[in-house]
Amino acid sequence: MLKKLFGLNKKDGSGDSKPKPKTLSPAIRDAIINVVGQRAIPVMPGAAQKAFALASNPKAEARDFVDVIEVDEALAARVIKIANSVFFDRGNKSSTIEEAVLVIGLNELRNLLNANALSDIFPSSNPAREQLWAHDVAVALTSKQLAQRILPRQADSAFLAGLMHDIGKLLLLQRSPSSYERVLKVIEQTGMDFNQAEAQEFPFDHSEVGHLIAERWNFSPDLIEAINSHHDPLFTASPSPLIGVKEIVFAADTIVHSLGLGLPAKYSRLRANFQERLP
Repeated sequence: MLKKLFGLNKKDGSGDSKPKPKTLSPAIRDAIINVVGQRAIPVMPGAAQKAFALASNPKAEARDFVDVIEVDEALAARVIKIANSVFFDRGNKSSTIEEAVLVIGLNELRNLLNANALSDIFPSSNPAREQLWAHDVAVALTSKQLAQRILPRQADSAFLAGLMHDIGKLLLLQRSPSSYERVLKVIEQTGMDFNQAEAQEFPFDHSEVGHLIAERWNFSPDLIEAINSHHDPLFTASPSPLIGVKEIVFAADTIVHSLGLGLPAKYSRLRANFQERLP
């Protein structure tokens, strides 16, 4: 199944070399700013900056995580609760942040910090906001699971890319709710892909909006590529050497959409269209 999702069944070899990363034209940048506003993309919130920097630092140590968690009462309580959950239960209950950090482990903490810090990015009272974020979390978890099988060293990067892959949707829903509700209605009625429905309403799609956000927030080139190109499968006759985080997020997004995760039942046509893409 994964070979088909990654586009590895194509036999003509037309994709033997990996394509260059996409760039945003000045016209697209201007169009996005015209719709969302010049100040719509703020500096990443301080708490999110700290968590993101820590989670992205492979040299971070347990003490670094403890220092960040201790100053956030809600996060500290959540970390201790997770450490004492059935999944991490080691027979001894964690009562301090230090104990909880050791029980959970640094790799899992990286994912937890990112999900916690970024969950409130571009808030909106629109019910669709919660649904879109639920889909993002599902794609992040699925991306990590796929990466653990294919690119184990990039499992954490795949999680973050999955979490952020649709960040452009969140900004559009916040800044242009009426227009984005029309996009959602088209998807509900026709099963059309998000980026196609968005292109009917705007002169751009959520991937391009996400690209601009990622640039403003100084995301890594690989993460920017995953955000902008996660709807573009890599068709190649050469398997694993050309598979990266972008392709993993593409596969995870397809799987999650086919399962209907993060989408209410009224989007059954969209789910069916994605199910047809699976082997």
